[in-house]
Amino acid sequence: MIDLHCHILHAIDDGPATIEESVQTAAALIETGYGLVVATPHMIPGTAWMPPINHVKSRVRQINEAIRLAGMELEILSGMEIALDPLIPDLLDDGRLLPLGNSSCLLVEPPFQQLPPGWRQLVFTILAKGHTILMAHPERCPQLSANPKWIEDLIQSGVYLQINWGSFLGHYGKPAKRAAIRWAQTGWIHCLATDSHHPGRRHFAGMQKAAVKLAEMIGEANLCQLTHDNPQRLLRDEPLHPMVASGRMKKHWWRFW
Repeated sequence: MIDLHCHILHAIDDGPATIEESVQTAAALIETGYGLVVATPHMIPGTAWMPPINHVKSRVRQINEAIRLAGMELEILSGMEIALDPLIPDLLDDGRLLPLGNSSCLLVEPPFQQLPPGWRQLVFTILAKGHTILMAHPERCPQLSANPKWIEDLIQSGVYLQINWGSFLGHYGKPAKRAAIRWAQTGWIHCLATDSHHPGRRHFAGMQKAAVKLAEMIGEANLCQLTHDNPQRLLRDEPLHPMVASGRMKKHWWRFW
């Protein structure tokens, strides 16, 4: 599997404090079935969490070397989780934002409170600059989870949706869980990611149980698409495929409750 949203870099945001914890997180990811991970430290304009690109890439080199020395097989690529903020276009022009891997796609995080004024135009501006957008865990944004028409409009405009495994497990509350299940049922998910910050903190074992239930609900082919095929396409700047509708998608959704 490929994880496009992971806070595995040490001493850079609210992820691991030490390189040893980063290696432990890598071990947990490998055990869960991941072979490729994009490191996405927070980039929040106007705060202390605005890591320079060279700093992020240096941390990526360090963790890749530590993983190699530990005898493990996991590749880490560079990226950022960029807060949805009016400063994004200026930061793009200044070359201060990292896309996911070598792609042109930005992982953009909507706020957990109020969406910023003019957020729709901001999305269009980013797209007009030649970037695609992978929206990080929109199910955790109350305004988006409560307005399915907004989600449908985002998808139609070319925005992709990344849902957290933890949302299906109830880690972020019932509204996020309901939205994740509803969007899986509707076929509105493009990628699944861990959004892990520490080894064990996102219940990697629980993710494996959730994968079994999710496969029952949407089918093995869709699950593979969300965890490997679409993430791989995104990193290659290829269009992502929508989920394929199947009878299972409505028949088994209630099993998550």
